[in-house]
This record gives sequence, C-alpha cells and structure tokens, in this order.
Amino acid sequence: MQTELTKALFAQMLSGALAKIEANFDYLNQLDSATGDGDHGTAILSTMKAAVEASKQEESFSQTLNNIGWGIMSATGGSTSSLNGSFYLGMSEAVSSESLDPAEVSKMFSSGLTNVQGMTQAKKGDKTLMDAMIPAVESMKLTLINKPDVSLNELFQNAATAAEKGAADTENMIAKMGRAKNLGERSRGHRDAGATSFALILSAFAETLSE
Repeated sequence: MQTELTKALFAQMLSGALAKIEANFDYLNQLDSATGDGDHGTAILSTMKAAVEASKQEESFSQTLNNIGWGIMSATGGSTSSLNGSFYLGMSEAVSSESLDPAEVSKMFSSGLTNVQGMTQAKKGDKTLMDAMIPAVESMKLTLINKPDVSLNELFQNAATAAEKGAADTENMIAKMGRAKNLGERSRGHRDAGATSFALILSAFAETLSE
C-alpha cells in the first residue's frame, strides 16, 4: 500500500490517465456531441499528452505541477484546457516538499479545486466538470476525517468513486453553463463529458496505485 506521493509516482499516475483517456477517446467525443461541439475527447487527450510530457522534466514536484498546468493551457483552446490547467496550477501552490502524505495530497487537490473555482462560476448541479471534481475533493477530506491513517490507495479509490457518481448524476441534470445551457430540457439524459473525463482520470490514478 502506498503511503506517500512523489513526483515520480504522480508521473506514473498521469501516464495511466493518458492511457485511460485514449481508450475512451471516441466515447468522450460522443458524449460531447450530444450537448456540445463533439470534441471533448480530442481536447482532453491533448491536455493529458501535455501533462505527461511536462511530468518528465527535471524539476521539483511543485514546479512540475506548475509546468503541467501551463502545458495543459497551451495544449488546446477552450474551457477544457483552461479549467484543467488551472487545476494543476492550483495544486502546485500547495506543494512544498517532494513527498506528500495523504493529508498533504488532500490539501493539494483542494488547492487545485479552489483555483478552478476562481475560473468558473459553475457549481455542483450545473452539469459540468465540477460535478465530478468537487465530490472527489470532498471525498478526500471526509476520508481523512474518518480514517486519518488512510493509505493513498484508499484515498484515491474513494475519490474516484465519488467522481464517478458525480459524473453519472449529470445524466439527469439540465445544463446551466456553456453551450449546453441553450438546450435546456433537451440536455437531460446525457452525461457531461467534462465530468466524465475527470472521473476517468481519477479512476486511472486509483488503478495505478493499486498495481
């Protein structure tokens, strides 16, 4: 069981996430075609490729996260790159050592969420990325309250489960943000692509830790 997150381990997790996104590329584009431009799979794949590439640089953990954030923002246009990039930039601000225990990992993810919330007015229930990201971060905090000595494996597994539930819940929501908002009631019945891709990434993180 993993007890500390290092830059090298996080790089492995990102590689796992890239493979997961590649495997779901068509699915994510199909989801987005129902309520958006139909290119979310293309956009998130570009951001994950940029993240993996940036993670290879010989920098501190904090600087690597910063590089990942800027790499993602430069990968493609639109909200996918700006929101996901800001998530990693926010995480970098909470990292001050090269090895993080579960409590520090939770703070890192919380800082990432805070930075994203400064970029968007979207909240839980708006049928966006936030419907997966917020539950994942909240899960980490709750897991640590209930089990202070939790392993990284369990921390991420719980977060991945929360993110997937949040993404699944978007199927019954009416979009309140972005282009999908214009569809009104017609947006119901479709999962949000951004929430789904974030849930897939968290799932890949958890799977890498369990290997």
